[in-house]
Amino acid sequence: MIRLETDRLIIRDHEYEDLEGLHQLLSSDENTYFISDLRTHSMDESRENLFEAMKHAKLDNRLKVFLAIEEKATGNYVGDIGYTISEQATEGAVAEMGYFVLKSFWGKGYVTEAAKSVLDFAFTKGGIIKIETGCNKANVTSENIMIKLGMVKEAHLVKHSAIDGILYDRVCYRLLKSEWEQMKDRSCDLRK
Repeated sequence: MIRLETDRLIIRDHEYEDLEGLHQLLSSDENTYFISDLRTHSMDESRENLFEAMKHAKLDNRLKVFLAIEEKATGNYVGDIGYTISEQATEGAVAEMGYFVLKSFWGKGYVTEAAKSVLDFAFTKGGIIKIETGCNKANVTSENIMIKLGMVKEAHLVKHSAIDGILYDRVCYRLLKSEWEQMKDRSCDLRK
């Protein structure tokens, strides 16, 4: 079982008590505007997603790490973050990371805080050597999180996907374990 802590957050495997918050997140048109393939239309669909995450949490060799973000001070469900392993090689695995939070928690820096903790876990305990992520170019907040995390832009895909009949560009970012280690070393040097 995974349980990570930051100053303000607990990032952990899902529990059944997450269902109501997860359903609010997954069924909201606003929260899922850029990721409509994740949108659910009933409590039963959201429950299936929760059970899927809980099932993967019990596996020894997890390919999917879906975690709940919880506000430490209140115990409130904030959102979800995690990664899915897409490639495995002798040198390590490549994973795609995703994240989203309830609108009431937007603008608090929670995603960046949670993502740093998840990256640390993935690179030190998860056998990951590369994390990839991306977003619709119009989702400026998500791209800014990738930049704050020190990720490197790998691609800008023009007219990649349609939302409400409009084609949008997609930006793709990555972070290698070696780049993350260099960033950690630099931040330690700055504190001296």
